[in-house]
Amino acid sequence: MKSITLLILLSFCAFHGLSQSNNAIIGIYGGGGVATSNNYDVAIAGGLNIEKGIFYRTFLGLNLFYQQYSILFDNEANSSTGHNGQAGVMLYNKSSYIFLAPKFSVGIRNSQNVKFYCTAGVGYNMSGTETLQKWDFRYGSAPGSYDSTINTTPNINKLVFRAGIGLTEYLKMRGKWWLTFTEDFGFLLTNLSSTANPGDPSRTSYSPHNLNPAILSLQIGFAHTKY
Repeated sequence: MKSITLLILLSFCAFHGLSQSNNAIIGIYGGGGVATSNNYDVAIAGGLNIEKGIFYRTFLGLNLFYQQYSILFDNEANSSTGHNGQAGVMLYNKSSYIFLAPKFSVGIRNSQNVKFYCTAGVGYNMSGTETLQKWDFRYGSAPGSYDSTINTTPNINKLVFRAGIGLTEYLKMRGKWWLTFTEDFGFLLTNLSSTANPGDPSRTSYSPHNLNPAILSLQIGFAHTKY
């Protein structure tokens, strides 16, 4: 019994030592994706990834990356689109953020050339524009009829919070260099803009209740491992 316990303990220590000295990974990546709703254009993304093995098949790291959002929200009476409804709202938001996100990943195979990961972090707005068009023609030529276009760029939030999950595949190149392919699903925990807030004075019954799009993206990059 003691020998079995000793063997288990030695195996645990071996795995722990392997994870500690197995990998330190630094990589760069870039790619594009689309929002799962109200998508207008390809969302460009790219960044820097740093990871260190902490235990058997597990890694802790940090992602510093750029993420673009391109959203066109179109909500009109009688399911019309393209400003053809009697009343409605069209909102266009194109903004970009720099995110800093801690990362936890797990090697799926013994070779650890496929990893599942999750991230969560904060993003700071780098640039962006937002335009809101709202109208209501249901009163014909009466004073109640209006068609307004408002520059709501000041409503873009400076800070947003994002969580993400994904898979990264590592393809051996030469020496300690790897080609990486990543499938990422990231979703915002906060709104891109305060235009979606209930207290915004520009709101109508057709305005969005939230502006926190999820983006599915594909990325390619290079990684270097240090043993």
